[in-house]
Amino acid sequence: MSEHQKHLLQIITYLVPGLNVELFETLAQYLESSLGKEATLVYESRFIGPQPDRIDPFKNKTADLAFVTGASYQQLVKENNVDWELLQVGAVFPHLIKGETAGYFADIIIHKNSQERIKDFLDLRGANWATNSSSSTSGHFVMLKALKEYGENPSFFGSVLNSGSHLNSIQMVASRKADVAAVDSNVLGYAMAKSPSLAKDLHVFNSIGPLSPYPIMVRSTLPAEEKKAICDALLQLEGVAPWNKRCADLRLLRFVKINTDIYLEDRESRDSLANLSASVRYY
Repeated sequence: MSEHQKHLLQIITYLVPGLNVELFETLAQYLESSLGKEATLVYESRFIGPQPDRIDPFKNKTADLAFVTGASYQQLVKENNVDWELLQVGAVFPHLIKGETAGYFADIIIHKNSQERIKDFLDLRGANWATNSSSSTSGHFVMLKALKEYGENPSFFGSVLNSGSHLNSIQMVASRKADVAAVDSNVLGYAMAKSPSLAKDLHVFNSIGPLSPYPIMVRSTLPAEEKKAICDALLQLEGVAPWNKRCADLRLLRFVKINTDIYLEDRESRDSLANLSASVRYY
């Protein structure tokens, strides 16, 4: 490692454009100020996390800190990737209905014009379901779990449409290209803040969760004192001006300590729904 790299914090986020890139720019600035290290930020909007067929940014030491999706974290665990390590810190966001929570919810959304017709989950029979990704916890597995609990399978829906992102799912329901979607509540909150007119088109039919916070990963070879300094800085954010207000304005309220066991439920749920997921046919 070069002398310059020792004084550099390299951050990558896989959570944009679903979440506001300005949030991660603000966190990078805050960590730079708090840690006394120059910070760089890379955002990768094409993927939900590191890809097995691409260079691993932690293994080749081009990243020190990463914000990834729950699905990506589960894949890293499954692969027994020793280059990544989970920070025991989770972000708290406000929910439109449920209030503040560490993590997020899967908001099942329908068009407001469908409110009178759709009162219960079973009223969705034959509907067109938009899902962002077959690996998504909030956009896919939550809906599969609901189907299983009602003794149904994906054939319950008239068709399953692959939207490619939560933002696309939101737009598809708002424009009535799809009847229903399960979306990340934080992405929905960000989308509504950016486009207030969405509130006139969308109805949150149900909110399932809370789901585990977005995993924050560090390079496992990063010195222990640096990992601790990052943890401490994130946990102290709520009390540090002006960064606390800047983050709150971007819908991130604080960071709290978490236990890694909270990700076990997601892993077990994915395993139990694997066969059901494999039966989904996209149109």
